[in-house]
Amino acid sequence: MVLSDGPVLIVTPHWIRDGGVSTHAIASATALAARGVDVHVLAARADPDEDVPGITVHTSPRLLSAGAPPAERVGAALEPAPSIVHLHQFEDPDCVALMRRLAPVAISVHGYSACTSGVHYFRPGHECSRAHGPGCVANLLARGCAHTRDPRPLPAAYRRTTRSVEALRAADLAISYTSVVDRHLAANGISRRRVIPLFSSLAARAGGGHETRRRVVFAGRVVAAKGVGVLIRAARDVDAEFVICGDGWQLDAMRRLARRIGVLDRVAFSGWLGEDELAQQLADASVVAMPSLWPEPFGLVGIEAFSAGRPVVASDTGGISDWLDHGVSGLLVAPGDTRALSRALEQLLADPERQLRMGAAGRESVRERYSLDAHVEALLDAYEATRGEWRARRGA
Repeated sequence: MVLSDGPVLIVTPHWIRDGGVSTHAIASATALAARGVDVHVLAARADPDEDVPGITVHTSPRLLSAGAPPAERVGAALEPAPSIVHLHQFEDPDCVALMRRLAPVAISVHGYSACTSGVHYFRPGHECSRAHGPGCVANLLARGCAHTRDPRPLPAAYRRTTRSVEALRAADLAISYTSVVDRHLAANGISRRRVIPLFSSLAARAGGGHETRRRVVFAGRVVAAKGVGVLIRAARDVDAEFVICGDGWQLDAMRRLARRIGVLDRVAFSGWLGEDELAQQLADASVVAMPSLWPEPFGLVGIEAFSAGRPVVASDTGGISDWLDHGVSGLLVAPGDTRALSRALEQLLADPERQLRMGAAGRESVRERYSLDAHVEALLDAYEATRGEWRARRGA
């Protein structure tokens, strides 16, 4: 088997559970190690408490120092030579070129890596379909897809994006987790691609009180693209309690909005929650809301809600429709449409039996399509195929 040729080397900026990508990389690597795969990890910083049997962690404080020589940044992590190198949130063409001399390189794309603004849309429901290039400059400024009033960071962001595209085109495989990101990669001329099932690393909890409770839960960053303002405005027409789980730069503005429109007594802002607390909030929800304005690359909280047996009302944008079956496991609404969102929420809040049926359908879809086992099987298959193609291209 390909993995007997050497360890799998996973490269990620931080081997610390300080964000969604890092948490995913740790959970995926741990699952590979549990299957008997020899896993090595290279990170700029590592949590000493993340000591997992079967995983060897290398740290290189200069890993993210773009001006340093690639060999110095990578250090001794390429010894012994790996069977494959898998990069997470590390799209550096110089390091990719160095690594590809010894092993094939796969890059997991967790967002819109070929988009300077990173959010990949002009306005709600209008995703960008163009490739990265000089034409983006005019769109960033004239059409507002930068989604910022401060243009000063844009030149540096454009240069970083150009390097990301270069790395992705050079890599032996670009891994995405939904059809929308796969389309984004295809539009940018990245031909060696594969979609791998994502999974939830949040342990599902049991909830209660759904027969009598009317509770809508949002979980995520409180920023403009997540549509929290749309949800709070929808609360005016929905007789329910709303719980906003998360932190972000718009948190104070959303509190002021709730106060101004007279719903603050029914909207609770919990702030950032730990995994156990968040899992319990999802389990206790009548409905989980995802009112996103931007095209979510996946929308992980949706399958976390499904794992707890709760239905989801979400914007029909990005990769959400890959996992949400409208009318079966939840309801899709037009992004930014406050009335449509309030109607969908009211439909489910008024029908606890339908909530139960949809939640059960969502839980089954996670079991069949988005389990950790499904992720590992697809990943191992991708590794083996990529290794074979890399060797064939090298004439080995």
